Amino acid sequence: MTKIIHSRSLIAGLSFVSLLLMLGCASAPQGGTGEQPNSSSSGSLLPWQSSGVKIGYIRSDVIQEKYPEYRDADVALKNENRKWLEEVDGLEENIRKIESELDDLALILSDERKAELAEEVTNSRKELQKFRQKTWYDEKSEYVKRRKELMEPIDARVNDAIWRVCDQKSLDIVFDTVAGNVVYVKPGFDITEDVLEELQH
Repeated sequence: MTKIIHSRSLIAGLSFVSLLLMLGCASAPQGGTGEQPNSSSSGSLLPWQSSGVKIGYIRSDVIQEKYPEYRDADVALKNENRKWLEEVDGLEENIRKIESELDDLALILSDERKAELAEEVTNSRKELQKFRQKTWYDEKSEYVKRRKELMEPIDARVNDAIWRVCDQKSLDIVFDTVAGNVVYVKPGFDITEDVLEELQH
């Protein structure tokens, strides 16, 4: 449910909704004459031509704020992230101690000891960078993996709820005003198989 907001996705989502609205409005009978909506070139009605398009929207930020399971998962993720940050603090403190020894005792340390400490600093910095990379910055990082484990089951329940509400209210399309994504489209609008069949001609 939670997604990074992209202007392109927002524009695409709203453009899709606008297109369906225009098609729905264009297909509505004019002047109460009782005329049937225009049919497609094949003679069959397009999905939205029978009764007009019914559109709804959700605000995912409100759902995340008010649904307790989202809040609990967010707290759990923050607690784990805090532990990782504490590990980073420990690694950084170790580097500072080694660097301090190098600076404070530079005049009395042997060249061999200075080289050992310098190597320790280098290795510790590499270890710190590696830890940060695997914890946060990699696409398969611990943070991403843990967030997926916590959020995906909740996202699935929310999506199921969206589909049930759409069925109850006979909605054709629903989009998220926060992320700009279409979150539900009536199955009858899916023309994927028709396109694949047409490609075979």
